[in-house]
Amino acid sequence: MSESNHSENQEMSFFKLSLHWQVLLGILFGIALGYISFKAGPDRDYKGELELYSLFGSLFMNALKMLVVPLVMFSIISSMASLGQQKGFARMGLKTLMFYASTSFFAIITGLVLVNMIQPGKDSGLSVEEARQAVAVEGSDEAKAMAKLKSKTKGRDKSTILNVFKELVPSNIIKAMGNQKMLGLIVFSLIFGYFITKLEPNQREQLTGIFEALYNVMIKITFLVIKFLPFGVMFLIAETSCKTFSNGNVIERLTQLSLFAITVLCALAIHGFVVLPLYLLLIAKVSPVKHFKAVGQAVLTAFSTASSSSTLPMTMQCVEKNVKVSKRVSGFVLPVGATVNMDGTALYECVAVMFLAQLCGIDLDASVQFTIVLLALLTSIGVAGVPSASLVAIVIILNAVNDQLPDGQTIPSETLAIILIFDRLLDMCRTSINVLGDTVGASVIAKSEGETILE
Repeated sequence: MSESNHSENQEMSFFKLSLHWQVLLGILFGIALGYISFKAGPDRDYKGELELYSLFGSLFMNALKMLVVPLVMFSIISSMASLGQQKGFARMGLKTLMFYASTSFFAIITGLVLVNMIQPGKDSGLSVEEARQAVAVEGSDEAKAMAKLKSKTKGRDKSTILNVFKELVPSNIIKAMGNQKMLGLIVFSLIFGYFITKLEPNQREQLTGIFEALYNVMIKITFLVIKFLPFGVMFLIAETSCKTFSNGNVIERLTQLSLFAITVLCALAIHGFVVLPLYLLLIAKVSPVKHFKAVGQAVLTAFSTASSSSTLPMTMQCVEKNVKVSKRVSGFVLPVGATVNMDGTALYECVAVMFLAQLCGIDLDASVQFTIVLLALLTSIGVAGVPSASLVAIVIILNAVNDQLPDGQTIPSETLAIILIFDRLLDMCRTSINVLGDTVGASVIAKSEGETILE
């Protein structure tokens, strides 16, 4: 009896913890699970454990993705219908895009400065020839990474950047929902909500009430999914860590490219803990510490899932409930941010291309580096909605850089395979910065709209 009570007390004490502590424990338990699976037998197949971790992790990810489209659409439509101020939304939209463009620019410049100062590609101990040989070995990790890269970037070129304008007006709204083309959904929802205000008063009130009720239902479902957040995070991290521990080549590459990883992480840290807090202090007039504490659950979820879109329901919940940003602002700013605002991704693109140039012994002049900055900024907006956005963007930037190099100089695409092996680890970090930037954007825009936040 006493043992049973002790067990119940332990279980209750876990759920009494704040959610961000539960998520952090889920991350630690996930790392431990992955390590235990690896240590259970380094010479055996890990398929059973990975399938189990993938099953539960996928169930949680699917639950999050299930919420994204209806939550965004009902939020925007109900806000627009109840407010009915097209001019106000146009003003807020312009401020949102200006904020996201400025933070992405500063992120890219931070990465560019650090990669030029540290020059990680010159001391990596790797060579272009070694990369080519590794890719040429059938079945090697590099060959698999290269094959995956080619499949993801097939048919993608500089014109891909312009796809962002095509996605503004989806030809099939149902198809756009199924593919989670968020820009088209946002535009459709804004138009739908606006024209609700043009209906007869009785019809307008009925539709406004319906969409408000639908939004409240989605919030309740979001609360249900959030209850499973620590366990979903645990299985997602367990799958990633098990693959990492069992793949000795990842550890070897991480050791060889430690300076590259340090450069990326330092640049992300400067942007996340210096640049973004300055926006909070100077524009939003709020404490960065309070803000980070309020959105910590969303950032940890982003770290675990490595997906800004999948984290969106949690991000909206944290910003509305903890930061006290209105649904009107969060329902517009956050979906747009999850689609086009990729500070961490843009920063990584710049550092990765510069690193590969250094690895090949190529010194890029100011004009070529300006091209990298410009394309990193554009691709962070135009390519953000496609799967493996950073891979597509890096290939586009590499091709553009090679076009500007003198004859005889080129950055082989095979060199990308080296950094792609442990890309997931850095992806988790840059996605966290992406989501943090979205939350800061919501706070800044809310303050500029006269709202009181974090009080």
